[in-house]
Amino acid sequence: MTELSQKIDNIEQILKKIEKRKNLLIHSLHDLRVELNVPIPIAVESDGYQYIAYAPDSDIYGCGDTEYEAIDDLRQSIVELYFDLKDEKLGKDLQKIFNYLKSVINET
Repeated sequence: MTELSQKIDNIEQILKKIEKRKNLLIHSLHDLRVELNVPIPIAVESDGYQYIAYAPDSDIYGCGDTEYEAIDDLRQSIVELYFDLKDEKLGKDLQKIFNYLKSVINET
């Protein structure tokens, strides 16, 4: 019975974490060098100490003391990664991420 009780506790903890997650779309990267073709889906949640913003399609994270700071950090991380990868010879995994970024970002 204790094993079942532990499993129920684990499931409750996972559900509480999911309840705290907000799924959003960002429509701009707030950088004059680029613009988005389409909104990027992100998730924002708090771990109790800070907020974490995550873009699952590109596996990029941002963090901050507020939701806004986490999203802003994520935006900056996306732009920096785009320009870092742009002129590099990439392996399979990074090429996949860069291809996604190229599909959603236009340079202005």
